[in-house]
Amino acid sequence: MKPLLPANPDAQRDISLAMTFASCITRIALCLAVTAMLLPGCATVDNRFGADRVSAADIDGASSIVILSAGADERCTSAATFLKVKPSGVDYEGSRGEIALLAVDAYVMKSDFADHQGNLHVLKLQPGSYYVAPWVANGMLAAKRVPKAEFTVKAGEIVYLGEYYMPVACAWETVSEFRDQESRDLALLAQKNPGLAARPVVKRIAAFTGLAVRE
Repeated sequence: MKPLLPANPDAQRDISLAMTFASCITRIALCLAVTAMLLPGCATVDNRFGADRVSAADIDGASSIVILSAGADERCTSAATFLKVKPSGVDYEGSRGEIALLAVDAYVMKSDFADHQGNLHVLKLQPGSYYVAPWVANGMLAAKRVPKAEFTVKAGEIVYLGEYYMPVACAWETVSEFRDQESRDLALLAQKNPGLAARPVVKRIAAFTGLAVRE
């Protein structure tokens, strides 16, 4: 894993994730659970939240669809990052209320992009407010500061939240941002799921709204 990076004076305070060594059995258990989920025979695996896993027919007026890509310059083995998706108000720690873990730079996940490690994720959600926050799959690391991005979805709508990107990844201190990659991501959606891509999509680029963890 890369050494601790110096603070970036140009970075916003809420777009960095600092990690520190910890001996925590709970975190190890979570790490092993993710590893077991993603490493059947150590082969590259497909994205269980891929664009082809949801259809337009899944939108029934009582639910909504969220489209979000996530990636990094390179893939990571020792401290792979995932995005936790939870309802607003639910505590970040632990798996309570957790809806999804979306891969960002996990080396076992087959990338959707040729020029970097990343994936296009599609989720079916009930109307309401949620947040996404990065989580590192390494049981010997504990989060000191974790940013979160809150968002709201309405019944029947398909929302594009942009791309969560980590130009600095797989490090004790990572830097991340949300970017508008609508043209690229919706073109990929059209390839993987033409029926869903034919529906109107509302662009609502996510932004960090606070901290899920602060020490």
